[in-house]
Amino acid sequence: MPRPGPADRSADPAALRGARVVVTRSADRARELVGLLRGHGARVRLAPLLEATLPPDTAPVTALLDRAADPASAARTWLAVTSVTTVRALRAVAGDPAGAPLGDRLAPARRAGLRVAAVGDATAAALAAAGLPPDLVPGTAHSAAGLLADWPPEPAPGTVLLPLSARARPVLETGLTRRGYRVLTATAYETVPWPAAAPLVRPAPDDDVAELHRSDLLAVLAGGEVDAVVLTAPSHLAELVGGDPAVLAGTVLVAIGEPTRRAAADLGLPAVAAVLPTPEGIRDALARALADPGRTARAAAAAPAPTPPDPAPPTPPVPGPPAPAPAAPAPTTPFPTTPFPTTPFPTTPFPTTEETNSVTHRTPRYDLVSRPRRLRTTPAVRRLAAQTRVHPSDLILPVFVREGLAEPAPLGSMPGVVQHSLDSLRRAAAEAAAKGLGGFMVFGVPAERDPQGSAGCDPEGILNRALRAVRAEVGDDLVVMADLCLDEFTDHGHCGVLADDGTVDNDATLEVYGRMAVAQAEAGAHVLGPSGMMDGQVGVIRSALDEAGHPDVAVLAYSAKYSSAFYGPFREAVDSQLQGDRRTYQMDPANRREALHELQLDLDEGADMVMVKPAMSYLDILRDVAEVSPVPVAAYQISGEYAMIEAAAANGWIDRKAAIQESVLSIRRAGADSVLTYFAVELADWFRDENGLS
Repeated sequence: MPRPGPADRSADPAALRGARVVVTRSADRARELVGLLRGHGARVRLAPLLEATLPPDTAPVTALLDRAADPASAARTWLAVTSVTTVRALRAVAGDPAGAPLGDRLAPARRAGLRVAAVGDATAAALAAAGLPPDLVPGTAHSAAGLLADWPPEPAPGTVLLPLSARARPVLETGLTRRGYRVLTATAYETVPWPAAAPLVRPAPDDDVAELHRSDLLAVLAGGEVDAVVLTAPSHLAELVGGDPAVLAGTVLVAIGEPTRRAAADLGLPAVAAVLPTPEGIRDALARALADPGRTARAAAAAPAPTPPDPAPPTPPVPGPPAPAPAAPAPTTPFPTTPFPTTPFPTTPFPTTEETNSVTHRTPRYDLVSRPRRLRTTPAVRRLAAQTRVHPSDLILPVFVREGLAEPAPLGSMPGVVQHSLDSLRRAAAEAAAKGLGGFMVFGVPAERDPQGSAGCDPEGILNRALRAVRAEVGDDLVVMADLCLDEFTDHGHCGVLADDGTVDNDATLEVYGRMAVAQAEAGAHVLGPSGMMDGQVGVIRSALDEAGHPDVAVLAYSAKYSSAFYGPFREAVDSQLQGDRRTYQMDPANRREALHELQLDLDEGADMVMVKPAMSYLDILRDVAEVSPVPVAAYQISGEYAMIEAAAANGWIDRKAAIQESVLSIRRAGADSVLTYFAVELADWFRDENGLS
């Protein structure tokens, strides 16, 4: 049988006239539904089947309630309540069967931070009546799963106190535990066959509504005296069929929620699930099911056939008096034929339990003082509230110039990046200046190399000629920067000169760095970037510049440059001759505090700016440096980081533009005042487009 759609607008209550309906609820919990159905001419009986009672040992739930009432442990604590019956049990344990002392008892804890969650509207109303209005009610599915789905995320999950039925499934407990909460449970009540000796609530007798024992209900079902049964929970269904689903063969079944419908389906019984768990929703589901003329036949065909009893062996005739007539069947209470009083009834939701998927259509009710989503509603609002921005002037474009090239040479491992000729380098510098970039960092690739890296100090070497060409092209409209290192110029590929034993000679390298710095300053560089990670390099370079009459040339110190696996594409870009690695002078990726030590040394030696390299894999280092540095901080989004984004985008795995923007924004957010990135020109173009500057 197809389940009804969201609205059930086509349900005709006229189908209820004369229908014989059994509702598996007690009179005190089904009065509104009974009144509504009888108002449409249905003949209604009730079969409570199960009744709630306190567990034999109430010590665990009492201890749970004491924990909830403790203000000292209230912070980061929730009390999650999954049914009206649980509220009744808590009130009974607290000695509060009718008034509101439960709320009074928990009031100090509420003021100290205890929060309360309710599974649905009916439970929320019961809590409010007990003086304990909830902070959270799910907005879509009134079930344990629905409550879990709407549970607000918390950075530091605390404790959830969860009083439950003895038959409760661990949906909420398991889900919250997986989210990191410490869940404390206790049995608040048990369900036993109706009538219970000591029920949680003993309703006043109601002569207008007949309540059937299970045996009576089975009798009227067997006699064909029931047209439809309203199933109010999987537990009630299980109690009714008692292992023999055939007792419901040929009967229209309406479940007040999806879990109960699924439980019926598992037994081979077709049932219609009410869209809403209100009396009106159940009425509409009944009307729709009863109005379908083939419904009963299909239900009978779908249901398992009753198991016939084993035939008794034939008994030979015995002489004597005739056998007595068979005993008359036990009388059953007939369905009432007089209409139920048609006094209007309130339309509060049919009571729900955690077993009932009580679907409603409203928004969640959270007691939220602050709603950060207000500042995310439109692109304009998000721009206004943005705490970090990327402006073209924050970006530095690294470029490569190779001696002897007539045309730019593309790099296979860095799509979109080239080794420039001198002419194309000038054009790239002019473009960078026109787009408002902050800087232009030049790396040179010589035609010839030697052990000393002599081309790096040669005024006519490729790097120094490139610096002169760029400075002539852009003047002071763009900050011209020079990489100060020997790795591009040595035939062994290390960042310094080698000692006789093959190790990098730190102090001998410093002397070369001093001469190299003067040559770059005289070629027109505004800023020098010593990247070799030699001890004392900043101080030697600063002294050499000052002595040569270049006090205004700034030093951008590669203060925290780590030995990284992500430099691979760069080594293609500079045609590196390196064999081995640079772990004896570049920093160990395992070390964090050491970066601050290197930072302080460079500051003491006169660094004007400092850098962290790589950027994306070292955002924690960047954050540490930015928090204590008194000078501007740069970060280098290196070749491997660039190549990963390009490769993933080329395969369609990520949105290229979004990934580029997010990656550079994250570097800025971590504390970088400027970012060296091969995406600088594109980012500048996007900035102009998005801000109407094109």
